Amino acid sequence: MLPGYFETLHTRILEGRAFTEADNASGRNLAVIDQSLAEKAFPSQSALGKRICVYIPNPTWLEVIGVVEHQRLQTLADPGREQIFMTDGFLGIGISRHWALRTAGDPTRYAAAVRAEIAKFAPGRLAITEMQTMDTAIDTAQSTTRFHLLLIGTFAVVAALLAAIGLYGVASSAVRQRTAEIGLRIALGAAPGGIFRLVIGQGLTLSLAGIAIGLVAAGGLTRVMASMLVGIKATDPGTFAAMILLFILVAAVACWVPARRAAGLDPTAALREE
Repeated sequence: MLPGYFETLHTRILEGRAFTEADNASGRNLAVIDQSLAEKAFPSQSALGKRICVYIPNPTWLEVIGVVEHQRLQTLADPGREQIFMTDGFLGIGISRHWALRTAGDPTRYAAAVRAEIAKFAPGRLAITEMQTMDTAIDTAQSTTRFHLLLIGTFAVVAALLAAIGLYGVASSAVRQRTAEIGLRIALGAAPGGIFRLVIGQGLTLSLAGIAIGLVAAGGLTRVMASMLVGIKATDPGTFAAMILLFILVAAVACWVPARRAAGLDPTAALREE
């Protein structure tokens, strides 16, 4: 890598310093390591000034001059291995295979200028075969995970609709089966509001029992999704709380129509039908 790499990607320097132009020369056995390697190789102590042996291809000792944040190089879901960074001058690389450029505004406007500058290193013999923005690279890396999460989200919406329809059917059937009971309650002085709360309460009780069973099942299934999540735990309390509130709301809406029907029953007609 060349000096300026960490600054270009806005990778934080946690300890020490990044490479300079003076470091990009042969014979400068220097290295910058990431936080993951620093914590494993030098636990509970500073990594600065320590030495690390690498095989490229022969054993070579490198002095650590800096520690940077860990970078996810393959996908956002996969943290990846520990990383050691060395300069192109130390590795004997004349021209890097990959370049990173930070721009102001739309990066595609600079494509022609970048190609022209790279070509100056070896006119007629050096060309850029692929150029893409960081947003494109991230989208490509996330495409598989995004597709899987889209499928899961679609199935979750369908499951919520089926749960609402099923709960509505159960509540409606219960109201029909208890028409005489509800009519008798109203005839004996029960207020419509009390009947409404009775039906809603029974529906929510049934829903809470289902939610409790679902939480137990979700606790075991979240391990499958752990590899798809970045920056959030599979058992995130906030997410679980939001889902519980959502399903309680769905249950309340599903029970609302049967509860309104029960609260508006004519006790005389209800008893006559029975």
